Amino acid sequence: MLSSAIPKRLVFSLVLVGLVSLFMTSFIGLTSERVSAQATGTSLKGLNFGSTITVQAGDVIVVTADPIDENGDVNTALANVTYTWTATCGTLSSTSTSSPSSTFTAASGGSCTGAITVTSTQGGGGETHPAAGTLSMTVNVNALAAAEPAPTYTDPSPVPEIVPDGLTADDVAVIIPSAGGSFTEVGGTASITVPAGAVANGTAAAVGIVSVATSGLPSPPAAATEGAASGTFTFGSSAVNVQWYDATGAAQATYSLNKPAEICLPFTQDDLNGAAGGPDGLGVWRHNGTEWVSLNATANIGAGTVCGNASSFSSFALGLDVAAPGEASSTSGGGEISLPGTGGYSPGLTTLLLVLMAGIAMVVGGSITVRRAIWKRNLS
Repeated sequence: MLSSAIPKRLVFSLVLVGLVSLFMTSFIGLTSERVSAQATGTSLKGLNFGSTITVQAGDVIVVTADPIDENGDVNTALANVTYTWTATCGTLSSTSTSSPSSTFTAASGGSCTGAITVTSTQGGGGETHPAAGTLSMTVNVNALAAAEPAPTYTDPSPVPEIVPDGLTADDVAVIIPSAGGSFTEVGGTASITVPAGAVANGTAAAVGIVSVATSGLPSPPAAATEGAASGTFTFGSSAVNVQWYDATGAAQATYSLNKPAEICLPFTQDDLNGAAGGPDGLGVWRHNGTEWVSLNATANIGAGTVCGNASSFSSFALGLDVAAPGEASSTSGGGEISLPGTGGYSPGLTTLLLVLMAGIAMVVGGSITVRRAIWKRNLS
């Protein structure tokens, strides 16, 4: 029985030896291929340098020369080579380097035209390139564009306290040029945020928000019968009127701002469930007196609001998108979202070395087994 077991163990050990040998041969072959692709010269025989670079004032860049060896290859690994640099229209991190590169910082002033130069010399009886003078690269430094002047705003003096008839100071917010302002619906969460510069210099205005019933608003547009979108919406749970007042407190039938204000309306879970596309199907719509116009709003799930920008004001409503013709309406917001696969696994050098060590251990173990088996056979 022992004699029949020996050949099997021998075969097993030989297979392991063969696999490990194949692995080591492949590994050595790959390594040799990488080495052979590198430049193999040792003597500096030439130097190439760019002719022109264009940068912005204050830019930091790395400039590099290409050393050429006796084989005509670019060889950055040449030993005992010193590169000497000079520059105008900026500064260099080092004027003498052992590698063929230096960091150049362009002058931070206005435009400038200058040069960067380099010379390479190999010690131990090597050559200098160029043999006489230096290689030069023209540097064009462009001045930075002038910064836009900071806007200046003029507030009325004094700033009026605007209280429309029948309201209190808490029912509106005063908006001034230098700071803009914001207002949140009394007893609600609908809000408006007005940026600085939205109202004209030297003026002030007031704004208020009140909730309205959607039953009193014009109907949404008729749905399209074909196409990629239905073009319509259904009313959600919130709708408001945004009312502006002048400095005297008089209500304005129409009002426009120099910069758009942000209008935010609250939504509920029922709104989210009822919109085709889930959060992407929540919108803010404004009726301009003739038709409903979408504000291209964005939902903030954490805040429970959907916000859009407007420069003109009237009635605003939370709109729930309707599915396009031929598409099934979703009540759950469009299903789950999953990340795409990232492809196959490619082992690194560390993994390959671990596999090699495991193979060697298996070979050693197999050899010991064979020797013990032969020893026992001899004893018998």
